[in-house]
Amino acid sequence: MADPDVEQGQKPLSVVITAGQRGDSPQFESVLEAIRVPRLGVGRPRKRPDLVRADKAYDSRSNRAYLRRRGIKATIPVPTDRVRNRLKHHRSVATR
Repeated sequence: MADPDVEQGQKPLSVVITAGQRGDSPQFESVLEAIRVPRLGVGRPRKRPDLVRADKAYDSRSNRAYLRRRGIKATIPVPTDRVRNRLKHHRSVATR
Protein backbone atom coordinates (compact mmCIF):
# COMPACT_ATOMS: atom_id res chain seq x y z
CA MET A 1 0.00 0.00 0.00
CA ALA A 2 1.33 3.43 -0.84
CA ASP A 3 0.97 6.23 1.69
CA PRO A 4 1.33 9.43 -0.35
CA ASP A 5 1.91 12.94 0.89
CA VAL A 6 0.72 15.51 -1.67
CA GLU A 7 0.59 19.27 -1.99
CA GLN A 8 -2.60 21.12 -2.90
CA GLY A 9 -1.91 20.77 -6.62
CA GLN A 10 -1.94 16.99 -6.00
CA LYS A 11 1.75 16.55 -6.80
CA PRO A 12 3.29 13.83 -4.61
CA LEU A 13 5.82 15.17 -2.11
CA SER A 14 6.73 11.74 -0.75
CA VAL A 15 5.53 8.16 -1.02
CA VAL A 16 6.20 5.31 1.42
CA ILE A 17 5.41 1.77 0.29
CA THR A 18 4.11 -0.54 3.04
CA ALA A 19 2.35 -3.89 3.31
CA GLY A 20 -1.37 -3.80 2.51
CA GLN A 21 -2.51 -4.73 6.00
CA ARG A 22 -0.48 -1.97 7.70
CA GLY A 23 -2.39 1.02 9.02
CA ASP A 24 -1.82 4.51 7.64
CA SER A 25 -1.44 6.37 10.93
CA PRO A 26 1.74 4.57 12.10
CA GLN A 27 3.39 5.61 8.80
CA PHE A 28 2.64 9.31 9.40
CA GLU A 29 6.12 10.23 10.64
CA SER A 30 8.00 8.27 7.98
CA VAL A 31 5.94 9.89 5.20
CA LEU A 32 6.64 13.38 6.54
CA GLU A 33 10.33 12.57 7.08
CA ALA A 34 10.61 11.57 3.39
CA ILE A 35 9.55 15.04 2.12
CA ARG A 36 12.26 16.81 0.13
CA VAL A 37 11.24 19.90 -1.86
CA PRO A 38 14.08 21.34 -3.98
CA ARG A 39 14.69 25.07 -3.76
CA LEU A 40 14.51 27.22 -6.88
CA GLY A 41 18.13 28.25 -6.58
CA VAL A 42 21.03 27.02 -4.58
CA GLY A 43 20.45 25.49 -1.17
CA ARG A 44 19.26 22.47 0.71
CA PRO A 45 15.82 21.07 -0.06
CA ARG A 46 12.98 21.95 2.31
CA LYS A 47 12.11 19.17 4.73
CA ARG A 48 9.38 20.76 6.81
CA PRO A 49 5.95 21.66 5.43
CA ASP A 50 4.22 24.80 6.69
CA LEU A 51 0.89 23.04 7.17
CA VAL A 52 -0.41 19.47 7.24
CA ARG A 53 -4.02 18.58 6.47
CA ALA A 54 -5.09 15.06 7.32
CA ASP A 55 -8.27 13.09 7.91
CA LYS A 56 -9.60 11.68 11.18
CA ALA A 57 -7.48 8.53 10.91
CA TYR A 58 -4.35 10.57 11.69
CA ASP A 59 -5.72 12.14 14.87
CA SER A 60 -3.56 10.61 17.58
CA ARG A 61 -1.55 12.04 20.43
CA SER A 62 1.72 10.80 18.96
CA ASN A 63 1.04 12.36 15.54
CA ARG A 64 0.02 15.69 17.06
CA ALA A 65 3.05 15.66 19.40
CA TYR A 66 5.33 14.96 16.43
CA LEU A 67 3.88 17.94 14.53
CA ARG A 68 4.21 20.22 17.57
CA ARG A 69 7.81 19.12 18.09
CA ARG A 70 8.66 20.02 14.50
CA GLY A 71 6.68 23.29 14.59
CA ILE A 72 4.23 22.24 11.87
CA LYS A 73 0.68 23.58 11.93
CA ALA A 74 -2.00 20.94 11.47
CA THR A 75 -5.62 20.71 10.44
CA ILE A 76 -6.86 17.31 11.60
CA PRO A 77 -10.53 16.84 12.54
CA VAL A 78 -11.29 15.15 15.85
CA PRO A 79 -13.46 11.99 15.64
CA THR A 80 -16.96 12.50 17.03
CA ASP A 81 -16.63 9.72 19.60
CA ARG A 82 -13.65 11.51 21.16
CA VAL A 83 -15.58 14.80 21.29
CA ARG A 84 -18.45 13.00 23.03
CA ASN A 85 -16.04 11.43 25.55
CA ARG A 86 -14.49 14.82 26.29
CA LEU A 87 -17.91 16.34 26.94
CA LYS A 88 -18.83 13.46 29.21
CA HIS A 89 -15.52 13.68 31.09
CA HIS A 90 -15.41 17.45 31.59
CA ARG A 91 -19.08 18.14 32.22
CA SER A 92 -19.92 15.01 34.16
CA VAL A 93 -22.85 14.47 31.82
CA ALA A 94 -23.97 11.08 30.59
CA THR A 95 -24.57 10.88 26.85
CA ARG A 96 -26.67 8.28 25.10
